Amino acid sequence: MTRLDLCNSRSSYLQGFNVVHYTFILLFVFLLEAIVGGLAYLYETQIELELQTSLNSTFMEQYGVSERQTEAIDRMQQEFGCCGAVRFEDWRHSVWLRSRRKDLIRPTEGRLVPDSCCISVTPRCGRSDRPSNIPYTGCIYKMADDLKHHLILLGAIGLGICVIQVFGMILSCCLYVKLKNVLD
Repeated sequence: MTRLDLCNSRSSYLQGFNVVHYTFILLFVFLLEAIVGGLAYLYETQIELELQTSLNSTFMEQYGVSERQTEAIDRMQQEFGCCGAVRFEDWRHSVWLRSRRKDLIRPTEGRLVPDSCCISVTPRCGRSDRPSNIPYTGCIYKMADDLKHHLILLGAIGLGICVIQVFGMILSCCLYVKLKNVLD
């Protein structure tokens, strides 16, 4: 056996060894993706409940008090076309509406809901809570629908990647068998 044959045989062995490692790494990543996807599905309702709790408390306690939260809530209500956390009536129980404080960022001035709730935002449009003026749907439901849409999109992308990984594992196994047959 010449020195060149020995090097070729060792090189082929290492290539086969690397293919096996590659296959196991792909399998490991595939299993991790499956576990994360399963956990996301299991905790979907828990995420929605947490979203409901945290959004409700932010709407009720921070609107008109904190500049950042007030701007974020206004932007959310305008972008999602919603009013209040669960429903527009939430504002009746908010610190913003019940407070007689003069240092509020957005004073009530007779409003029943913030102006950002209005379908067509104009100054002091929040004085009317008629269905022609404001949406009655709360932001939690709109946000949960948007979150579900994004989760479905991520799931579809993840499924596509998993299919590619399965093909990668199959092809690497075929390559390993082919290299093994060539060596023997």
